[in-house]
Amino acid sequence: MSSPSIFQDTSQLNPILADFLTEVDPKLLDEGWGFEVAKGVDYGQTDQSMVNHVRNGVFALARLNEIVPAFGAYELDDAELRRAVALFVIHDLHKSRDEETTAKTEYDIDGDEVENLVDATGVGEFAPSLRIEDFHACTVDHENSWKANPEQSTRAYDRLRPFVRLADAFASCETPESAASERNERALDAAYPGVDLELRHHVLDDVKGVFTNLLNGVAARELNDRAGYELLLIYQDGCVYVTDSDHPQPAIDEGFVDALYTRLTEEIGASHPAYEDRQQLAQNLGVRSQGFYAINDQDFFYAGAPNILLAVTVKATQDADPDADPTDSMRETMELLNERLSNDIDATTRVAPGYARLAYTIKRAFVDPLVDADALDGDALTETCQLFGLDSEIIDGLRALRADDEVSLTAGGKWDYGYAIGQHIADMVRREGWSPPVEPLAEFLLERLEERAPDWREVVMAEHAGEFETELTAYIADVLTVDGHVAEDAGRTDLLTDPFDEHHATRRGKTCTFCNRGTTSGRKGDMKAPKSLTTFQAGYSNRIPADASKPEELLACIPCQVEFSLRETGATRREAGRLFIHLVPDYFYTPTMWSLYDGQIFTRFTGEAMTRIGRLASAVFDATAGGHPDRTSGESFADILGEAAWHEDGGRSMLEQLGQGFDSESQFGTRTLSFYKPQDNETEFQFFGVFLGLSVAAAMGMRAYISQSPLPDLRGRDFKEMARLDAGFTRVADLYGQEIPLSVLRERLGAAAALVQLGYELEMDDARFPKYLRVTRNKALPGSHLLKKAARDADDGSAPSYLLEEADFLDRHASQQSRTTTARHTTTTEQ
Repeated sequence: MSSPSIFQDTSQLNPILADFLTEVDPKLLDEGWGFEVAKGVDYGQTDQSMVNHVRNGVFALARLNEIVPAFGAYELDDAELRRAVALFVIHDLHKSRDEETTAKTEYDIDGDEVENLVDATGVGEFAPSLRIEDFHACTVDHENSWKANPEQSTRAYDRLRPFVRLADAFASCETPESAASERNERALDAAYPGVDLELRHHVLDDVKGVFTNLLNGVAARELNDRAGYELLLIYQDGCVYVTDSDHPQPAIDEGFVDALYTRLTEEIGASHPAYEDRQQLAQNLGVRSQGFYAINDQDFFYAGAPNILLAVTVKATQDADPDADPTDSMRETMELLNERLSNDIDATTRVAPGYARLAYTIKRAFVDPLVDADALDGDALTETCQLFGLDSEIIDGLRALRADDEVSLTAGGKWDYGYAIGQHIADMVRREGWSPPVEPLAEFLLERLEERAPDWREVVMAEHAGEFETELTAYIADVLTVDGHVAEDAGRTDLLTDPFDEHHATRRGKTCTFCNRGTTSGRKGDMKAPKSLTTFQAGYSNRIPADASKPEELLACIPCQVEFSLRETGATRREAGRLFIHLVPDYFYTPTMWSLYDGQIFTRFTGEAMTRIGRLASAVFDATAGGHPDRTSGESFADILGEAAWHEDGGRSMLEQLGQGFDSESQFGTRTLSFYKPQDNETEFQFFGVFLGLSVAAAMGMRAYISQSPLPDLRGRDFKEMARLDAGFTRVADLYGQEIPLSVLRERLGAAAALVQLGYELEMDDARFPKYLRVTRNKALPGSHLLKKAARDADDGSAPSYLLEEADFLDRHASQQSRTTTARHTTTTEQ
């Protein structure tokens, strides 16, 4: 019986991919391929496990088969695709052999070896039309090199060889640039002769998280619309596309950058339910004493001008309460207006005052910018009245009041003309029978704006989000390259401050604390994020400037502010002192694989997720050390994810992803998990944070960068190991290592899991783990030492025999890592 897949629902997938994930992929994990090296740092390559190498190739091949028919290329039928997938699964048999081989002997593979692997992986049942001879031909002839053995080929493999080599070519590419290489184009030509297919790519020279995910998605859709680029692969910092020679490269000019920004603002508003939830947006509106609603300019960027107008309408409708009494000031003003105007304002309730707030807010936030930009011909009072449909007699009366020196309707910043407009709105709502009035009233205003100022959206957005537009277009132009062409000359990059010069001149001046990038503003005030974001920034503790008396006031550029705002929408935790687990694909997703990860794995890590550390350690040990005779690795990988994100009673809230609720179709690239728990001391806090981070990354098949910074200081391309710990993890790095290659990840994780189980056997107290870490560093046999102590502390004096395997594993691997670390520290000191 096969182990469960880490993906819970494959019913919506292509049946071939669904069968691969449920029938084959778990068996690859059972074979230990989650920790088996396909590409590794020992050979100067970026770490990639065998299971991820296979997943990459299988899903890339399936994606190609889906999109190339649009360019006139041959589409494999279901039977052919199934056979190609099965062959690709076992193509690297030589890498999974236990015995040492040389370049001359690594392809000396006999039929029995092939048959054993075919049975173990289940590909024989997956593609029953293939013979062992076909699989054998693949294992000895899949490389396009002198080491291949074409004389041992078969007709079935000859037909599918180009597709197996094509899958292998893409599966081995560490970056978008390498995936779009001439080598891969030649592989495309071999698989699809007679069709001039080309590979294109875009790259982002900066990774923040949700924001760059959204920018990735926007760039992909814009390139598809402009130049017919079909999305093939998704990397952390870019994408790879397939097109043909009939689709020329688009111009990376100012128009392209502006189009990306416009599309970004539009799609951000649709990417999360919160930005379209008028009720929730209305809750963000504060009432100023002058009688208008305070709107954060940032809200225009995230939600868009129409949604803000709708939110203001919701708030005003709530405040237009027929059962509430007006204040004396309100009553006096309404009675004054009744004496001077032709309409009768009801001064006994708060209906007119509630709608008056709507009128004043619309005037300030929408009409004033349109008047200033000459998008409307009249003055603000006249245009506001006409927008709401007041008749000319009332408008003339309000103008007369404005000219009357004995009457002041604007004292102290008020705009008491709004009471007359408010009564008109109330009469209109009653007359039209709008119940509830929110939607029809908002639609009425939107239609009137379209009629009177067709470009009102652009003008209003420029007024409230103009600073965002200036800096974000400069940012996009600065970080984006398309097909190797830089867009920096197309944007406003000349407005960006130089980080070195600014930092040197003002010590902490106009340079972002988080990404060290320049900004388009020369004022510190523009870099102070709204107060709501400071709690999110409080998690950043690794590089707070020494002279920062108020770390909650860290200066952030607008792209970083946007990132924090998006995370504020997509997360619930705000505690200071967290750790951040930046998960990097190994090496890429296809659109299908991204959808699976985002919809079925990342989504588990919500604010409600709990972690059962003891059970998690048991599952990790089973997966890494084979600790339980009745359990398989694939089953343990599924258990790891289940225990790390437990959604039933028990456990502790520790892990949460920072992009919850965002539409997976709108963005793609990377994910960040936030780790938090009450800490007894920094060492135990970091130990458990790294343990959870590495455990989850290994179970998902992700690479990981674990940091105290909420933004990744390194992109995945900046380190080659499977996992990297940022600075500040010195004490726990003695066990884990600072750089953790895939070749040792199994042992490091297994040792940490063993330590957790032995430590909890002694006492369920996290505070003791710094002491246990010292044991692993100072004792030759740390596992035996802790097991002996557990036996001595037991009530009956007997040793807990169920932990013998954990103690033995810790003896063999933790002490070896400690000796390596100690030797490295000693060598560094001597130098």
